[in-house]
Amino acid sequence: MFLLGILLALGTAVTTGTASILQALAVRADRAGSPLRAVIAPQYLAGTALDLLGFVCMVGALRWLPLFLVQCAATASVGVTALLSRPVFKTRLRPGSAAALTTLTVGLILLAAGARPGPAAPTPRATQGWFALAAAVLLIAAALLLGMRRAPAGLLAGTAGLAFAATGIAARMLSGVHTLGAALTSLPAYVLIASGAMGMLLFAAALRHAAVTLVTAVVFAVETLTASAVGLAVLGDETRRGFVVPTAIGFVVALGSAITLTRDAAADGPHGTPVDQAAR
Repeated sequence: MFLLGILLALGTAVTTGTASILQALAVRADRAGSPLRAVIAPQYLAGTALDLLGFVCMVGALRWLPLFLVQCAATASVGVTALLSRPVFKTRLRPGSAAALTTLTVGLILLAAGARPGPAAPTPRATQGWFALAAAVLLIAAALLLGMRRAPAGLLAGTAGLAFAATGIAARMLSGVHTLGAALTSLPAYVLIASGAMGMLLFAAALRHAAVTLVTAVVFAVETLTASAVGLAVLGDETRRGFVVPTAIGFVVALGSAITLTRDAAADGPHGTPVDQAAR
């Protein structure tokens, strides 16, 4: 199951990275039209379907792999988008981006080698309750933030990262749930849905006030660090014996490379290319 989990984690990156390409094609093909017309275009709808498939892949991967590995693998979607942008949008890959792709691969290999597979440790009902309460507080704060006339972009992005982290944590908590009935009576299932939706709203709001490179970097960092920390501290995520240091190095290298790719790709791509949309 370890190999299947790895394939699903990489599938998350491939599907979401490809989705950004399709959605950008739809937007570029109808620049003079309304945003709604672009969103209902076949290419955009196909991209949305791939995004949903990527989410399913992530949830599946979290049944067998720790959060720190799956979260970092998901950030590799930026690399997929950067690579596909070359033939589709005729963008060029800067030397820094090529190096970042290489180090991203190395980081993911170190993470895969160091991660101990298996479902999350059973989460007591009390822990699930505290998690749901914390998520509810986050959602209320996020709603108030969205209602502000001029909310700071960095705060919006950071809160989006926390919301997406809650989504990953909830999915990991559900790794031991095997029936639909059990899922429907589990608090993490509702946290997963609510926090995922709120994260997308916050991310979109942050993009109205700041460059996508800044927003993406903040979201990636907050989401990955928060979810990974909770996985290690609460959910029983572990590294293989003797692999703590290589895994930590792989984590830092993979996350840093993904953020670098976001910055470099946005600098290289023309306005409206998917390198400016690759975060979600």
